[in-house]
Order: sequence, then structure tokens, then C-alpha cells
Amino acid sequence: MSASSGSKALTDYILDSCKSKAAKRLIVLFVKGILAGIYIAIGAIASLKLSAGVASPGLGDFLGATVFPIGVIAVLIMQAELFTSDCMVMTSAFARQTKIRNVFKFLVLILVANLVGAIFMAFLTRTSGIFNEATAQLVINKALHKVNLPFGTLLSSAVLCNVIVCTGICLGYSCKEEIARIAVLWLSIAVFVLSGTEHVVANMYYLFAALFLGGALPATGILYNLAIAAIGNFIGGGIIIAGLNYLLARKDVANNKASDIA
Repeated sequence: MSASSGSKALTDYILDSCKSKAAKRLIVLFVKGILAGIYIAIGAIASLKLSAGVASPGLGDFLGATVFPIGVIAVLIMQAELFTSDCMVMTSAFARQTKIRNVFKFLVLILVANLVGAIFMAFLTRTSGIFNEATAQLVINKALHKVNLPFGTLLSSAVLCNVIVCTGICLGYSCKEEIARIAVLWLSIAVFVLSGTEHVVANMYYLFAALFLGGALPATGILYNLAIAAIGNFIGGGIIIAGLNYLLARKDVANNKASDIA
């Protein structure tokens, strides 16, 4: 097995990344978070337009899943800050290198920044008129479905979502070659899209795009979906994926100098 793969290598990578994030100014992290919200929205726009242009819903979902990953790939290659993958900074708290309150402060900052980027793109979607009637109706129907999901279904779906997404991110971290990283991310994120699970940053775009396009979405429904999706995504990525990998690697992790995020 390559020395760059496995739970130990992944944990070391995340801890090094946490040190890098801790050294950055808050405004830099916030701007990187806005960019991540923009990138995810780009993938969502392509996915929606392609899906709406196909008569068969199953084929539309499949084709949409093939283009959505460009957003996540842009996040990693451009080193933006995305809440769902950043949930794995919990590794630093598990390793007692960062206070947990600072992890939460960092994640809230990134979540708000992602929201700003997503709302900006939703606004441009409306004002640019790039969605025809079929695409607009698709995003409105999708948003209405999301805000009416039962609590248990929404939470479980969000947990599952970030288990899938963060597994893909972990695979990407383990690849030395850029083309290999892109390939595994493309496949992994396509699986997430096909699963139909709840990704809080993608939902930010879907919900606000639907709202700006005339969808009857109550503010309480939007808040409900985003809050529960964020919690579920945190559990999936920050507790399950990051936690289990740290559990496997904890005895081998070097005793690096402690550092705090944000």
C-alpha cells in the first residue's frame, strides 16, 4: 500500500491542513468560503439545465450527476473552503491539537461564507434569465420537496450525504496525480448526486434559486432544511468519517505541535 494512502496518511494530511487554515486570516477564509459556494452553484446550474432538458427523469438524473462534480473539483483544485469537506477538521479536535469551540467557530464562518456565495449565484441565475420554464420548475419542485422532508429523513439523508462526499474527498487526498484526484472525485460526487441526499451548500443554492424564481418557500422551511442538513453533514463528515479514520490512526499520529483554527 502507498505511504500516501490509508487512515494514518489521511489523518496526517488533515492535521497539516488544519495548521495551514489556522495560519490564515479570517477574511481570507471567508473569501475562500464564498468561492466554494459559487463553485458548488456552478455544478448545480449545469446539473439542473441538463436534467431539465431530458424527457426521461432517470436519464436526466444520470446526466445531471455527470456534470455536478465540477463544483467540488473546483473547490479542491482552487483550495476553496467548503463546509462539508471542512467538517473533517474535527480530526484536529480529536487529536487535541485544536479546541473544539474553535473548530465550531471555523465551521460557522465557512458555512456563512458558503451561504453568501450560493445566494449570490442564485440571484445571478434569476437576473440573467438562464433558466427556461422547465428548468425553473424543476428547481422549484426540488426545493419544495426539500423543505417538506420529515426531520428524521432529512437528518439521515444529510448524514449519508457527507459520508459519501467525505469518502470521495478522502480518496482525492490520497491521490498523488491531479488527473487521478479528478477522476475519483468525479465518480464519488456523481454517486452523491445520484443518491439524492441532502448537501447543505448545494441546498443553499437550490432553495434560494427557487425562491428568487417565484417558488412559494417559507423562510422557516429554508431555515429548517439548511439547519438540519448542516447538522447531518457535520455528523457524517466530522464524526463518522473523520472520527473513524482518526480512531484507526490515533496511535501512529505524530505528536505535532498544537495549533488552533481561527
